Amino acid sequence: MQTFSNILYSLLKQKGINQRILAEMAHTTEATISRYLTDPKRLPRVDLIISIAEALNVSTDYLLGLTPVPTKQSLSPELEDLIYCYSSASESDRKVIWTLLEKYQNPGYKIAASGQDKWDAKDSHSRQEAVKNFEDE
Repeated sequence: MQTFSNILYSLLKQKGINQRILAEMAHTTEATISRYLTDPKRLPRVDLIISIAEALNVSTDYLLGLTPVPTKQSLSPELEDLIYCYSSASESDRKVIWTLLEKYQNPGYKIAASGQDKWDAKDSHSRQEAVKNFEDE
């Protein structure tokens, strides 16, 4: 039976996601993710297992090694590519990406920047500045 750390490592590699991106997606820290990757005996709390499984689009059973099949619907190849590109982008380019995404958000729903729990007007302004700098290059 595979350990949580082996499964997590394989999923990160397969999806082209680094520890920092997963930490942002799962609302935890990069250090926390690192601990689970380096210590095969360590298991996260239930709520973090759920967050990680949701972030990686797999079932908790798969993440825990209880089933060999991810069972959750896989992401489309286009979304996989987007995630890979985003994970490779610089911080300033990510601000540009988030600014572009704001254009497509649902009315009444503000997109939070990566690593944030809710939308922040200050961060939105910061992202607008990043776009301006990007366009000026």
